[in-house]
Amino acid sequence: MRFGAFIVTFNRPEILLETIKIILDQTQPPELIWVVDNSSNLATDQVIASLLNPRIKYHHVGYNSGPAGAAAIGLKLCADDGLDWILWADDNDPPFFPDTYEKLLSIRDSNPYCGVLGSVGHFFDRKKGVIKRVQTRLLEKKKSIEVDYVAGGMAMIINSDLVKEGVLPDPGLFFGFEELDFCLKAKRRGYAIVVHTGVFLRLREKHNRLEYDRPFYMKKGNPVREYYSLRNLLFISDSLTLNTMKKHLILKWIAKMVFGFRYGVKYGSSNFKFILIAFYHYWKGVKGKSFPIE
Repeated sequence: MRFGAFIVTFNRPEILLETIKIILDQTQPPELIWVVDNSSNLATDQVIASLLNPRIKYHHVGYNSGPAGAAAIGLKLCADDGLDWILWADDNDPPFFPDTYEKLLSIRDSNPYCGVLGSVGHFFDRKKGVIKRVQTRLLEKKKSIEVDYVAGGMAMIINSDLVKEGVLPDPGLFFGFEELDFCLKAKRRGYAIVVHTGVFLRLREKHNRLEYDRPFYMKKGNPVREYYSLRNLLFISDSLTLNTMKKHLILKWIAKMVFGFRYGVKYGSSNFKFILIAFYHYWKGVKGKSFPIE
């Protein structure tokens, strides 16, 4: 079994180096790491070259392809290198525990059609287009459970058979729900998405979320993220022909346009504007990068 990784990065060479160190210090580290660089400069290239580590390879995209575009590139690079299982990592999301990858890879045979492994996962309501939390009591019964997708930055490890079958995240999404897009495509192909309940529980305990209840509405720090979330969910609903989900999303986000004003005129106006632009861009078929992500 050959295990490798790719790391998506963008103008954060110092953070990237720390993440690489943590990954290589795992009890079961990847045998090679592709760094997929969306940066417009060569600072990251120079930092990687200075490591003089043959286990680390570098690919300069040449433009900001976003997390979605870089992930599609990274998966193909790793599959072409003959890896069996591929870690999808971000430069600022190292594993929380030193044995994370060892634990995850230990459950890869829990399902004969296992396509994706992860530390934290969720269920997904395909009719409403909403994420559903896995109840803590379900995590206490088995070593692993099947979910609908693995959350971003939660050590998603992918069976390279998926890549060989052409299952890749949509680069046009740029940012937001690219992991959901990939996992739902994998499930459509008959693959299972499996998370390690022991790691999952340890993370909930670490972040004090054993009994967390998601509120109906939360004020967002950056309305641009709302734009990408809505736009991409609508595109995903089309790609998977989830028409009921699309109708529900439209009604829900129209309500969000009004509900945002409870936090003041300034926030409400910005929220209203970006949701309206998301609807317009979906209608016009606009994909890729539309606004910078801070």
